Amino acid sequence: MKTITINLALLIVLSIFFSACGGTATSDANAVGTSADTTVETESPTVFPPLASGLASTELELLDGSKFTIADKKGKVLLLNIWGTWCAPCRAEMPDLIKMQNQYSDQGFEVVGLNIGDGEGTPETIKQIEDFAASMKLNYTLARMPNSGTEQFYQISKQQVVPQSLIVDREGRLRGVFVGGGPRIIAAMHSAVDKVMNEKL
Repeated sequence: MKTITINLALLIVLSIFFSACGGTATSDANAVGTSADTTVETESPTVFPPLASGLASTELELLDGSKFTIADKKGKVLLLNIWGTWCAPCRAEMPDLIKMQNQYSDQGFEVVGLNIGDGEGTPETIKQIEDFAASMKLNYTLARMPNSGTEQFYQISKQQVVPQSLIVDREGRLRGVFVGGGPRIIAAMHSAVDKVMNEKL
């Protein structure tokens, strides 16, 4: 019985480890989330809150050095995905992000991959990100996220792990929170994106 209990505990720990990676350092902590692989969605667009203003107004750096904010993209449906080149679950979900970008890009949908750095709070270089993007054939927008923006992301999800994704609708409302990776999370993201994209304007 003791062996079974130990084995079960090991499986739980491994499932968390393989569905998400530890997050970047912030001004508060560098903790690894303990309940990854979760999703949060609500049914009616009218009851969704706007994306937190701190995150919506955070200045993000594109790979060409130009800057933008999430608020600048109001009018589009966004899938905001935080990731790092070192994160295996991030890499595993990228083919699905590519598919969603291909499927809906001409209907006002945009995947925005927000690189959070090396996992210790230090930014990854533009060259590192560009080389990684080329090797993965990424077709969506990539930008570097400052630590302050990553902290805002974590405040929404209550988890300090990557990958994480938020869905923001055309009106700037938060429509889904997805923490961790794996088939269940990816299927839930697809479903949520399909639902928001098929709503009447």
